[in-house]
Amino acid sequence: MAITLFPDGRIIHSNGVEVASQKMVDYWRVPSHTTAGAEATITAWSQVSTAYSAPGRMGSSMSVSSGIWTFPQTGIYNINATFNIYIGASNDTLAQVIMKVTDNGGSNYQNTALWRTGSLDDGIHQSITNNYIMDVDNTSNVKFYFDTGSMSADSYVAGQSDYSTSSVTIIRLGDT
Repeated sequence: MAITLFPDGRIIHSNGVEVASQKMVDYWRVPSHTTAGAEATITAWSQVSTAYSAPGRMGSSMSVSSGIWTFPQTGIYNINATFNIYIGASNDTLAQVIMKVTDNGGSNYQNTALWRTGSLDDGIHQSITNNYIMDVDNTSNVKFYFDTGSMSADSYVAGQSDYSTSSVTIIRLGDT
């Protein structure tokens, strides 16, 4: 039984099974409320500061520009997001966030995961969590973003700059 050790830390068993690969954990939050009633891409994201929040981060960081996320390297990733949605009026029985993914550099995005909540009451905060596993085989082509939908004029995704109400944790699980 043989194993191969690579300078980047990967370990591959003789049968081709990956025993260890480079890992990455990155943590981001929505720093302020989204615009009430807007059905649009969530563009404001800030990486949680290690100075005050002590998040468990390792490896390379994700990058985000105008709400479009880019991966630092290829691999299999777990994207786990929590959104706190404020439903401001009883006529808004549904509010949602949709994760959209492209594998062709951004010319075509597909809905891949949905965070949905609703209420018949006024002034309700609800948190919803979902995750999505992605195979990133090309960092130039595979990207994603979060889009809001079905938001009434009084509803929004809640955000805070000093603690997480709506956030995303991205974990690289292994090689693709």
